[in-house]
Amino acid sequence: MKANIRTGLSLMNALKTLALLRNVVTKLTGNTHFPDPPVKLSDLTARGNALQAAIELATNGSQQSKLDRNKLTTYAKAELTSTADYVRSVGNGDAAILSTSGFELAKQREPIGIPGTSKRMEARLTGLRNELELRWATVHGAHGYQIWMTDKDPAVDGNWEAVGYTTRVRHLVTALDSYKAYWFCVSAIGVAGEGAQCDPAMGRAA
Repeated sequence: MKANIRTGLSLMNALKTLALLRNVVTKLTGNTHFPDPPVKLSDLTARGNALQAAIELATNGSQQSKLDRNKLTTYAKAELTSTADYVRSVGNGDAAILSTSGFELAKQREPIGIPGTSKRMEARLTGLRNELELRWATVHGAHGYQIWMTDKDPAVDGNWEAVGYTTRVRHLVTALDSYKAYWFCVSAIGVAGEGAQCDPAMGRAA
């Protein structure tokens, strides 16, 4: 999986924008990985100096000084965005190179493996004859659940039958014999495959 950088500029105030700008200038100065940034480092430095002065003037200053600070912050963010696009293009997903740019590396999403096993499997009466409602806990990484049923004690006979599939964490089983013991379990299914069956729950329909 390729690496990337993040800027977070939309959430940054003037001070944080200035700090990022200073860091980018420091890291890109003499950096052979990024020899030709779209905004000259001298121009970024000048922008940082102007923004720093504007921040100082806006502290307990006039409304106009605050407007000037905000305008310079917007300019600085635009130049940092252009620089970040250049860094991404040159870095081409190489974390070792991107990490030298002064921008923060974006967190990489870790691939989700085989889903785990669900917990708290229950078989509940619904108030209607010949049916039970099954419920279980959500499994991280699952996009669906295979429902399994047997009318034999699974501790003795593990002959499970697949009786349904759902993307929810509940399932209604119908056409059951009244008062007969049934055992139920689910297995979580994700992108990487199917997890193990959960501990079974026994139920008897009315």
